[in-house]
Amino acid sequence: MNTGNNTWIHRLLGLAAITTAMAYSSVALAADDLGEAATTPVANLVSVRLQYQNSPSMNNADSSSQAGILQVVAPFTTSSEAIPLWVTRWTAPWLQTPDIPGVGRKKGLSDTSGLVFAVPDFGLQGHTIGLGATIGIPTGGDNEFTGSGQWTLGPAAVYLNTQTAGLQWGALVFQNWDIASARKDAADVSNFNVQPILTKHFEGGWYVGAPDLPQTYNFETNHWTTNIGAQVGRVFPWGKQPVQVFGAVYYNASSDKDVIDAEWTLKANISFLLPK
Repeated sequence: MNTGNNTWIHRLLGLAAITTAMAYSSVALAADDLGEAATTPVANLVSVRLQYQNSPSMNNADSSSQAGILQVVAPFTTSSEAIPLWVTRWTAPWLQTPDIPGVGRKKGLSDTSGLVFAVPDFGLQGHTIGLGATIGIPTGGDNEFTGSGQWTLGPAAVYLNTQTAGLQWGALVFQNWDIASARKDAADVSNFNVQPILTKHFEGGWYVGAPDLPQTYNFETNHWTTNIGAQVGRVFPWGKQPVQVFGAVYYNASSDKDVIDAEWTLKANISFLLPK
């Protein structure tokens, strides 16, 4: 990996460390069950997530790919009665591509993506709505195999229903378009993403749920990337530190002879939760 990518990784790890330190200095660990908050996209809960993703089976490539992902969720409250909560989520993946015919394997930092939600207080018990935007930052630089080379922007919305005890359902939807190129040969970007939310919680912090990855339609290639599968996780105290761990298996049912896509994907996550 080149020096530029190393610099970005150091900055992101520094940001995660600063966020963690600030959260520890200002909040105390809660004794309540954090299971439902940990699986809510717009909860008032700071978290630092470390994820590993491996795709051992690829369409149109006889090899595997892998990713290491840093994700920081940082909500903040305001004095506004209409919009008392804002939630931001920043994701930075480091990728290793499959062995692409005629190219080989490529690796490096990918684009950093952000979701920013305003969470209005509509006074609807058991219903949560978030409205905001998605932002893409071309931190992949000149590596055309791991990054788009485009700044992107688009609308985002989330709906969550928690009227039934222990059950969460809803959807996270967002669209991103390229707004400025960071690389001369960068292709146009137009992706529609929909992530169904379905999570069932059990005693002891255990839960099962739908994938935390969206179903994505690429308008530039007219191609769907699907993620059909499930995750099993648990929220529990690790000493005095609340953590969330989960494992997941996803299957991409779409197939296109011109696109190299993951067919099967395995994912592991550990999140450090910093409740207020």
